[in-house]
Amino acid sequence: MGVYRVGMVIGKMQLRDGREVLVRPATSGDVPDIARLLAELSPESFRARFQGGQATPALVARLARFSQPGAVCSVAAWPREPQHLIAEARYVPISGHAGELAITVLDRYHRAGLGQLMLDALIEQAREAGMERLRAVVSLSNGPMLRLLMKYGWTLAEPADEYAVASLEISAIGGMPSWPRDVTGERILVERRSWFDNDRIAELRDAGHEIRQCSGPDPRTGRTCALLATNHCRLAEGADRIIPALPGSDANCAAVLQAHRRRWPGKVTP
Repeated sequence: MGVYRVGMVIGKMQLRDGREVLVRPATSGDVPDIARLLAELSPESFRARFQGGQATPALVARLARFSQPGAVCSVAAWPREPQHLIAEARYVPISGHAGELAITVLDRYHRAGLGQLMLDALIEQAREAGMERLRAVVSLSNGPMLRLLMKYGWTLAEPADEYAVASLEISAIGGMPSWPRDVTGERILVERRSWFDNDRIAELRDAGHEIRQCSGPDPRTGRTCALLATNHCRLAEGADRIIPALPGSDANCAAVLQAHRRRWPGKVTP
């Protein structure tokens, strides 16, 4: 059985209500306890975490295992009950500088800030391992995970499929995520509020171009724009083309388009 790469013990962290939890790197000896954690999820949380299925003993035993080279995981427990896990976060490398992440939190600890602690710890581990981006495959019905990723300025890497599951990317090194290093087609940044491709974007994907879609600033959700806030956006800076399709009636979105036209007039494609 493989063993997670482990670094320093992350240590005690505090939840929003002041309670302390112990967050530490996982080892192969934690597999039975991770399986127990998955089995304790409500049916709704299990489906949200794994995009369907039922928590049968055979399935949770398989999902708890890890054998992928370079996989990294952290677990959380109460200091007095170190083997009774209440949360788990992991990523599995999918390229030299990117990994796919997943987070599991027991239902009774939702809204306590535990998911945020686990994601922060996982990103720190990813950064130390040389990762630049982390990808999450998320059901659009999984509101808590979508809100959790919002803090990191996610970008849509793959549109939602027929099961309403989308692939979102966040940066492991701060700011907006960078582009993959092995792109063969054009890097095209689409600024548009939709989980699904329209015909034009689908044609660009089919032509072999690398597409990243940003939904732009939105005060309704608290989403901000890195370009407006810090004058720095890796997606816009590294793009070959920028396709603006945000609502022009929104003052913040209009400011984004003005910033693009001022800094990269040759990239903006109507």
